[in-house]
Amino acid sequence: MNIKQASQHSGVSPQNIRYYEKEGLLSPQRNPDNDYRIYSEKDVHILKLIRILRMLDMPLEDIRGVLDGSVTLPLGLQQQELRLKAKSEELQAALRFCRELKSKAPDVSRLDVDACLTKMESGTSNGGFFAGWVNDYKRVVQAQHKEDFTFVPDGPVNNPREFTDALLAWARASNKDLVITREGMYPHFVMNGVEYEAQRIYRRMGYRYFSTPLAIVRCHCCTDMEADASVLPVRRRLLRILRCSLPSLFLFAMIMISCSGWLFAPGQSAEDIFIGVFTVTALAVMCGLTAWFNYYYHFNDQTK
Repeated sequence: MNIKQASQHSGVSPQNIRYYEKEGLLSPQRNPDNDYRIYSEKDVHILKLIRILRMLDMPLEDIRGVLDGSVTLPLGLQQQELRLKAKSEELQAALRFCRELKSKAPDVSRLDVDACLTKMESGTSNGGFFAGWVNDYKRVVQAQHKEDFTFVPDGPVNNPREFTDALLAWARASNKDLVITREGMYPHFVMNGVEYEAQRIYRRMGYRYFSTPLAIVRCHCCTDMEADASVLPVRRRLLRILRCSLPSLFLFAMIMISCSGWLFAPGQSAEDIFIGVFTVTALAVMCGLTAWFNYYYHFNDQTK
């Protein structure tokens, strides 16, 4: 078959076929009468193989090694897999920085190019898989602190006027620029260009008959801030779940370590061990949920 037919059968353009011949990856026979190239089924098979490897972004030098037998196909694919993984990590870092830069929406004239270059260079040289997860976790925590925060008002909050006074008093004490946009028992305000809705929550302090109610103001962001937009969506969800479950995991680990002596003591049956582990797990989960609840409705301002 001629070059057009070889191109149709292999899916490789005639220009690329000539280039591969020039690079020594393909050596078709020639017609002795007119010196035209004659492509056999074997040549088409080689072209298809080259096309597959090029779609995997394998360098021509490695493809040449696979074709001449100096490198086995599994070894060549393994080396290419390592290259793709390294390239993927670089692309993930570039994607995170791109999302972070986009979330800030800077003006070209006000963009601190030196700071950006320093951060990008330090990120590519010192960054790694674990470091990337740690940095993303920090971004998620900072974003959640901005999305939800609580504080204890100095005075009573029994009507819309008192609610407005409590918000303005907290803003003055915290040196925050806060503007009330809607008064009420669920007031709205704008802080740092972000709209929040506030609500009053009563929590009892003390024990039963000796407890007293305490008013807590919880502020929640009304819109999606995307303060952690530089984090990939799937990773963001996982890190938010991890942050909520950390108290339970920590308490479970501490209880298991302290109780490992009697849980796995010699002479216990499998049923006793199962009951013990189940009891410890349930206790750790309950304590973890309590710790998370106290953390979520923390009394102090979390935006500082």
